[in-house]
Order: sequence, then structure tokens, then C-alpha cells
Amino acid sequence: MDDADLLRSLAVDPATLDPAPAVVRTADARQRFVRPCSTCGATAMSTGTVQLPHGVFWLDACRDHMLEGFRLRAGRWPSAGDVFAVLREAAAEAGVALTVITDRKAG
Repeated sequence: MDDADLLRSLAVDPATLDPAPAVVRTADARQRFVRPCSTCGATAMSTGTVQLPHGVFWLDACRDHMLEGFRLRAGRWPSAGDVFAVLREAAAEAGVALTVITDRKAG
């Protein structure tokens, strides 16, 4: 699924999206978490970018639309390793220590 298909599936009008920089830093994304979800208007808790023929744009998402976007993009949930890699990168960029504790018994 390409980004234009993703926007159609989420019922997002590309004309309503804000332009994004070609290279996104964690600090850029973090500032967007108080913005409204691009789909429903609820407070966004995640953000990412979409590449369209006329540029790169922010796609802000509430919890439900973030999870739906994961499902639509990959056809699966992101792996724990993928999630931890993003968390490690953000912690390193912020200059903070990160310890991930998992419950192997719970799966």
C-alpha cells in the first residue's frame, strides 16, 4: 500500500496535511503530538510522514488511527524489535537512558 492509498483508506484529504521536512528529527515529530488527528480530530499521540507526488507531509494520528495505519501499511502489527529500535533512537537523541523491561511469561 502506498501513501496515497493509506490516506484514502483513512479518509484523509491530502489538502489538509501540513508540509513536512524531507528529513524528520524526533524533536520535529514530538512537537506535533498536541495536534489533531488527521483523520478524526482527536488529540494526536503519534505522527509520521507520507510521501505524495507534490511533497512530504505530516500524518498525525490518535491511538486508534495510529494502530489502523500500522495495520494498513504493513498488513501486520509492528514487531517489538521495531518499536524498541524507535524508542532507543529517540532516547539517544534526547540524551536519556532507556531501560526496557519485558515480561517473558506474559508473551
